[in-house]
Amino acid sequence: MAWRFKASKYKNAAPIVPKPENCVRDICIGSYQTYGNNITTSAKFMAFNWEHAGSSLAVLPLDDSGRKSKLMPLLHAHSDTVTDMDFSPFHDGLLATGSQDCSVKIWHIPEEGLLESLLNSECAFSHKQRRVETVGFHPTANYLLHSTSYTTITLWDLMSQQELFSNSDHGDVVQSISWKRDGTLIASSAKDKQVRIIDPRTKTPCISTANSHQSIKDSRIVWLGDTNRILTTGFDAQRLRQIIIRDARNFGEIEKSLELDCSTGVLMPLYDADTGMLFLAGKGDSTIAYMEVTDKEPYLIEGIRHSGEQTKGACLVPKRALNVMQGEVNRIMQLTSNSVIPITYQVPRKTYRDFHADLYPDTPGYSSKLYPEQWVNGSNAQLAKISLDPSKRENGENPIIVHKGALEKLKQDYLNEMNETKKAPAPKMSQEKEKEVMKNELNNSVKDAIKDFGKVKPLDNKYEAEKVNVLIKNNDYINGQNQTNKAVEQAPELPPKPLPRTSRSGSVADPAEELPPKPVARPRTNSCAPVVTSVNPNMPVAGGYKPRLGPKPFSAPKFAESEAFDKVFSVPAAPGSNGVHAESEAEPEPEVSPPQSMEAEDSTTPIENVVDDQVDLCKQAGAIELRKSPEAGDMESDETEKSLSISERRKMYERSQSNMDGNTVEKPDGSPVMMKRKDSFKNRKNGDVKEEPRKSMTKQLSYDPQAARKSEAAAPKRTSTVFGRVSKFRHLKGTPAHKSFHIENVRNLSRQISGECDGFHANSARVAVPLSGPGGKIAIFELSKTGRLPDGVIPTLVQGSNIMDFQWDPFDKQRLAVACDDGIIKLWIVPESGLSEPTNTPEQEFNAHSDKIYFIKFHPTAKDVLASGSFDMTIRLWDLTTLTEKIVLKGHTDQMFSFAWSPCGNFCSTMCKDGKIRLYKPRSSDVPIREGKGPVGNRGARLVWALDGNFIVVMGFDKVSERQIMVFKSSDLNSPLNTIGLDVSPAILIPFYDEDSSTLFLTGKGDTTIYAFEVTEESPYICPLSHHRCNTLHQGLSFLPKNVCDVQTVEFAKALRLTNNAIEPLSFTVPRIKTDLFQDDLFPPTSVTWTPTLSSSEWFAGKDKPVPRTSLKPEGMENLSDCQGQPTVERTINKSASQPFIGGSHSNKFGINADIYGSAKSKQNEISKSVSNRMEVNMKLEQDEMEGVDEKEWDD
Repeated sequence: MAWRFKASKYKNAAPIVPKPENCVRDICIGSYQTYGNNITTSAKFMAFNWEHAGSSLAVLPLDDSGRKSKLMPLLHAHSDTVTDMDFSPFHDGLLATGSQDCSVKIWHIPEEGLLESLLNSECAFSHKQRRVETVGFHPTANYLLHSTSYTTITLWDLMSQQELFSNSDHGDVVQSISWKRDGTLIASSAKDKQVRIIDPRTKTPCISTANSHQSIKDSRIVWLGDTNRILTTGFDAQRLRQIIIRDARNFGEIEKSLELDCSTGVLMPLYDADTGMLFLAGKGDSTIAYMEVTDKEPYLIEGIRHSGEQTKGACLVPKRALNVMQGEVNRIMQLTSNSVIPITYQVPRKTYRDFHADLYPDTPGYSSKLYPEQWVNGSNAQLAKISLDPSKRENGENPIIVHKGALEKLKQDYLNEMNETKKAPAPKMSQEKEKEVMKNELNNSVKDAIKDFGKVKPLDNKYEAEKVNVLIKNNDYINGQNQTNKAVEQAPELPPKPLPRTSRSGSVADPAEELPPKPVARPRTNSCAPVVTSVNPNMPVAGGYKPRLGPKPFSAPKFAESEAFDKVFSVPAAPGSNGVHAESEAEPEPEVSPPQSMEAEDSTTPIENVVDDQVDLCKQAGAIELRKSPEAGDMESDETEKSLSISERRKMYERSQSNMDGNTVEKPDGSPVMMKRKDSFKNRKNGDVKEEPRKSMTKQLSYDPQAARKSEAAAPKRTSTVFGRVSKFRHLKGTPAHKSFHIENVRNLSRQISGECDGFHANSARVAVPLSGPGGKIAIFELSKTGRLPDGVIPTLVQGSNIMDFQWDPFDKQRLAVACDDGIIKLWIVPESGLSEPTNTPEQEFNAHSDKIYFIKFHPTAKDVLASGSFDMTIRLWDLTTLTEKIVLKGHTDQMFSFAWSPCGNFCSTMCKDGKIRLYKPRSSDVPIREGKGPVGNRGARLVWALDGNFIVVMGFDKVSERQIMVFKSSDLNSPLNTIGLDVSPAILIPFYDEDSSTLFLTGKGDTTIYAFEVTEESPYICPLSHHRCNTLHQGLSFLPKNVCDVQTVEFAKALRLTNNAIEPLSFTVPRIKTDLFQDDLFPPTSVTWTPTLSSSEWFAGKDKPVPRTSLKPEGMENLSDCQGQPTVERTINKSASQPFIGGSHSNKFGINADIYGSAKSKQNEISKSVSNRMEVNMKLEQDEMEGVDEKEWDD
């Protein structure tokens, strides 16, 4: 019994939580379904997942604190969620990351931290078509990395960037692995409820297997230091959280099992082998348990718990970074939903003036001379231990920081060290002793050969064959047949060559350059192991499928490097091509056209367009590499190219494009020219304005590096890259109308409408509101009759059954379609003067489905075409002129949440409870032409088309019921372009998209906020605008057609908001100074959605007509652009409000005509120009006469 109550130095270690100002605050953390801890630290940095998607990482100094901006530099690591990350124990700036995009990447964090966002990794490896679950570094061997993907454990050599070992003995997903502290064995825990001990250096790697936690939920494993004990955390068959300790020498027996509670979050074990302290942080828990691990009963002794905020992730800080002079024996970095909290565990002592050596045993150091190839060949080396006593450290109490530089530099140092080791003379041995040793080796090998005589046993690898050759040569030397003693002593010792890559199915790419020959271990793989491929950008493609890693953020192209195109960009092999990319000398070079923004750009290009040009330039970087001339290899040209800036390289690229494309004439306004105040366009005539771009462009055609550098130095700062995307609608303002325009005393609102129905719908003349009570009542209110409604009975349309959905006919202000739960659709005609009494007689009705109806949607361009979706999993298209069913769309397997027509009406899309987005072309096929994965939540969803039908925006929920917005390319629904987490709320986000401004309005029933976003064609694809907050809750929101907007007050959207007892108009405007002018940059010609383009018979017959457009300009108003002396640039849709309006005269693939009014507009511009030339207009401003900064100072 004495052992049970043995006193421990650490039993009273207590958690100390710092003040909020000493924590990292105001960060954006999502909920990630991974097997990682979501945060990791070195002695200098901490790294954790950032934002909802988790594809980027925030990397901060370990002692950082305070509020963090969303614009701070990030590590843009992967194209999908980062599942795990780890810092090297021998290099505080070397970070490994694994992701759901099937890749593992190595990053070098600069010594000063991230001063700008980091985009390019040091090297990368790929697991074919399998997400990476965990990554980590070897505890004793330098540059040795492990990763797990599905059932496979893989070891990587970072120096040779090759795979050293691969094993797939696991029956299901590997959830966690842990190294023994001496680096000899691996313990793993998998979803097949088994734990295993693996020795990667034996022929049968899996040496022990045992049953583990009997639940398939997440589990974790940790090797308890240098001992033979292994600890696992998981869930038992009753889903209670469980801790198991077992001895590796008796692996099948459990030494200790402890059941804790029934929480759902997995316990993350954080173990300190020096002190035996174990911390258990559960995902989603608000407490962190502390226990001491002993080698006898009771094995686990509970200490003081910490209670605080909910945990998203946790990790231990390396012992080198602890504040030992304050009794800090461990520090936990706790990741919460909006902060990182450093929790210090301190042992209470009377004084902390002296170093308490009894609390801090020597800990393994940070230097290792053991390299991957040596470890694979059987070498083991214990790390030299260091003391944490500040008096024995160079920097005293400061943390011990180890920062060695980039991986390329480390690789060069490693090669130099290997060369010096080979050149070092070996200790000489006497001739007789040397002969005796060689003779013994030969005799032993001969005995082994005789023992295995007659057996067919292939050599394990090429090293054994080389060994036999060496023995034969040594035998010749002993007999004196080949060489003299002197020749043998001077002969260089050549290492054996590695196994050819063809025997490994092209799993790893070969090095890009010839390295000194060195032994490489042959990987032991299983037949079921998935082939793994290196996607290091510095290595050529050698085979195997490479998953696309998504679009990379912009980075400057490297012109002076010698990499080829296939070394920079990873392109997947064609299916069935054996994974090998053959190189063909006769393969033609790809044609690359100049970026469109270069051709259509004006000399007065806004700052935002310069950023867009850089993005276009990035897209052409690969083509530039292919078009390099052979003469570019000389030293002089290389030095010149290395010294060029981005803008100079872009000009060289433009010139090379014009030289190669003989028929292409470079536009005179292809490059932005800085405008100076002295020569402002405001003081010039039209002729001067036209001539200036040509002069500047002519000068650029003859390339002058010094002049280009001077021009670039004088260029204005791009505020759009510093402060984020700039939009004309960034500061939109929502204003409720005066109370006299409200409809008040609305009573008995129905709150039992199905989730697929918006619950409120309006047109320019009247609104429809469902009321509570039996019979399915819909009240109709005339917008012309505002004020307080009289008490008494409200005139309604009585359906006779429960209402499922309703919608006004977009081309008939008096017709309302209502869908009921009995499968009947009723068409009502409201009198011109409005309802005067309740009625239950519809104009028309028909049985649409045999079951309840989810939704009904009118066609956006064709009259009398209605779509209805039902519980029978079909969507039916109806011709209302004959009340007949024309088309039936199939392919759904579960409840349909939402349906939306494309702007042109040729396509439609649905969002289903099974989490899939389906895209149909109804007149061509009754099954989906495209499918993709949408939000995973099953509480409801909405979707809407955007940007000419090129994008689809989906609103839904994630697994933790957080509302999210996902943007998809309509041509590729496999993965979202961007995902934004909004908030946690049960209300489904109901969208409205304004085509002209590309503004997306979102709100839910019971919300007080109307969210506004701008949908763009470039990353991040959806940008937040100014949100509008209302004073009261609203039950519905319905936007009106564009033709009712008051453009004289710069009103670009108008809506009606339904509250608990009133209907109030809501106006969305853009603040402008010159409101007496027509803001033609905000109001392009808009689509006419209030009159039909086709009849139902024409549309069902397959005819298509472009949607007509009309100008919203009132008579008598002048254009803002005309009054400023700048011609209006024609466009059809504001695809990005931060770009000028650019439109073409042809239709896109969704059938929308972009320029049907071009001739009329050009004539109008010619008339306005001729009039303005005859009129004298004083364009001088008061500030033009003021004295300011000297002109020369702007160039500094």
